[in-house]
Amino acid sequence: MQALHDLLDRFEVLGTAAAIAVGMIVLLWLYIPPIRLVWRCLSFEERFPIWNTLRACFVCAWPFKPAVFRNQMRLWLELRLLNPEPPKTPKWYFDHRSKRYQLMFDRRMYRRGFSVWRRETQGKFAALKVREKEPVIEVRDVFRLNDESTKNGIKQYLLAVSDLKLSLDEQASFLCKVRINEGFLLPLNLLAGLMSRFSDDWDPIISSYGHLATKAYSPAQMSLFNLWLLWGPSVSVCTCDQWSGPVTLQYGFGDENNSVRVRLEGVAKQRVLDELKRSVERRGVTAYPALHASIVGKLWPPSSFVQGQFCAAQNELLNPDREAFILEYDSHAVIGNAAGSNLFYTAYVWVAFVVGRGTKPSIEEVRSEPWRRVLTFFEHANIVDEVAYEMAKQNLARKVLAYLKTAEKDEPGQAPLSLWYVGALDESGCGQPLEVPVKGSTIWNVIEQTLKEAEFRQIRGRIGQDDSFAEVLSGCHLSDAVNDFLDDVDRQSRGKRPKRKTGRRQLS
Repeated sequence: MQALHDLLDRFEVLGTAAAIAVGMIVLLWLYIPPIRLVWRCLSFEERFPIWNTLRACFVCAWPFKPAVFRNQMRLWLELRLLNPEPPKTPKWYFDHRSKRYQLMFDRRMYRRGFSVWRRETQGKFAALKVREKEPVIEVRDVFRLNDESTKNGIKQYLLAVSDLKLSLDEQASFLCKVRINEGFLLPLNLLAGLMSRFSDDWDPIISSYGHLATKAYSPAQMSLFNLWLLWGPSVSVCTCDQWSGPVTLQYGFGDENNSVRVRLEGVAKQRVLDELKRSVERRGVTAYPALHASIVGKLWPPSSFVQGQFCAAQNELLNPDREAFILEYDSHAVIGNAAGSNLFYTAYVWVAFVVGRGTKPSIEEVRSEPWRRVLTFFEHANIVDEVAYEMAKQNLARKVLAYLKTAEKDEPGQAPLSLWYVGALDESGCGQPLEVPVKGSTIWNVIEQTLKEAEFRQIRGRIGQDDSFAEVLSGCHLSDAVNDFLDDVDRQSRGKRPKRKTGRRQLS
């Protein structure tokens, strides 16, 4: 009988041990992925991320629920990316006694900023822990999102969330929505620039230039085209079929190159475009259409979207390497005066032509390598201020006509240079109206008016409109031509780079 009792006791101990083991396995199964997520994201920027991983676990350990813990760890990382702890950095202050600047750390200002940051952070964690509701993370403007280290951190985080299956979505997005407090929303699409394509590396641009310039129409044409594409121009959203379906609009602060893509579809797309149209009608000024607004959305990796989730004019966005993230639109709120009222947002004011001498190039010549025949002119200007925008259009018109007037002096004995207009910032060139038409004279209208001046009388027959190139070089098809050119730059630069020596370790 005693032996039976002993056997039962052993089974009870084994059962308890097995239950504990199963419980630990379940606990680790539920809790380790979020910890791995934090470790993986921190190891991307820190050499020894142990301490901060433990800090994240301590902050997120209560309440002890797997789903809440997972979301708190994600919130901890998202706040670290977009709303980090104020840094303990000294600043330069002018000392009136010594009459020079001194590097000092203002402890009082730091404590005040840290107190505000901690209170806001605790409030966001409380919303998630108590109400189990994801808070909205606020950033002042898109500089925080476009900072290079932040963009890399966002890419690493979204990749890790997807790999570790921590999101119910097919492809992982941010847990929290993001509110950008200030910027301009415009009906524009920023084309890929040379600097963004090659990550601010000048080597591909310089090493490929010599070869491409020999293939181009002329060195001057190649130089202008390169300069136009250096940081990338924007094209306006059109009403033609190329823009049907979901689109991304431009939301930026300061300059078009400091912008994020905001994806809209269906009712939201139409509502925002209608509001932009109404703002143009109400303003009565001729600045480029824009809404000075705050915006709310969720960050998604481009790999989340499939064919058909961007319009045909923006198909390049399906390439995961093209963007670090896409902001999926949720809502916006107009926060300031309408564009045209002493506001500031800069962009290329540009116009493009097909160039030739004597006879017009055929569509086949242009289609094979469009960039060889495109002559571009541009002014960098404040497009949401009426006076600055109008001045840029006037300057651009004179630049075009002055170039045409003096071109034969550079190549004497050649047939006269001629230009065929194909599109501009404020006109797609495909024959269809823009979604949000710009008030006032178009860039082409300004060129035509300037052409009537006496000093340009002799060139009036050498510049004109022509829609036969629309299917290749209108703003609605321009992204394909630009991508072909960028691929050529990439191929040429890779072909000209010297081979690395083997047998010696390459330092990164």
